[in-house]
Order: sequence, then structure tokens, then C-alpha cells
Amino acid sequence: MAITISVAEVKRKAMIDSSDETYDDAIEDLIDEMQPALEYSIADEYLNDTSDPNLQAALKLGMLEIVTGEFVEQLRRRLGAAEEFSIAGVSIGAGQQRGVDLIQQGAGRLAPFLKSALPSAVDAASSSTTEDAEKVFSKQEGVW
Repeated sequence: MAITISVAEVKRKAMIDSSDETYDDAIEDLIDEMQPALEYSIADEYLNDTSDPNLQAALKLGMLEIVTGEFVEQLRRRLGAAEEFSIAGVSIGAGQQRGVDLIQQGAGRLAPFLKSALPSAVDAASSSTTEDAEKVFSKQEGVW
């Protein structure tokens, strides 16, 4: 993997004390699960451009935010973690959706570098293989 995300970085971003090892295995498993998929979605020209440290920092931050956001959401889904109650307009409990916000922030950060943001071969290619042929299709023909 080109970019390294550590348990310590996820804990820092999730505001979990670095000495608290309660979630270390779960965070490590989540990194192992998500990082390859996130890297796969990034265009190789950006992911492999190690000569640009600012680009690599932007990619890492986006990936870190998505992984941390997913971890925070997993914590919220634990039994009792999302309990909330309100009295006279004051709410106590889960409230904020920090995880969702982090995921959206990371996704926005990675958006310009994703493979899906690049023009596809279909968009850039001609639908005709015959040079100088008229590019007109009848109702019976399909482009694909």
C-alpha cells in the first residue's frame, strides 16, 4: 500500500486517548479492510506520484477521515451508544454525527483524484472503427 494509516492516527482523529488500547484491534481491522479499497478507487497517476508530498498528504488525509468516520459510526452503532434523551429542549446523548461528517469531508477531499473522476475510455473513444466512415446509427444499431 502506497499510503500508510496508523491506529494512532485514527485514534487521534477520533479523539480517543492514545494510551487507551480498547479499540486498537478493531481500528487495525478497519484499516486493513478499508485502505485497499480506498486506494483502489484513487487513480494510479495520483496514488503513485510520490514526488509530490502535498498530493500524498491530501490523499492520506482524505483516507484517514473516511476510515476514522467509519470507526466513529461503528462506535455509535454499539448497543447503548446512541441512547439520547431530551428534557425541556436540552438533549443528552449521541446527538452529533461526527462520523458521517468525517466521511463526507474525506470523500470530498478525495473526489478529484478518484478513477471515476477521470474521463472513461468510452467517453474519449470513437464509436466507429472505420476511418472516414459516417458516424450515424440507425434505430436497429446500438453504440455498445
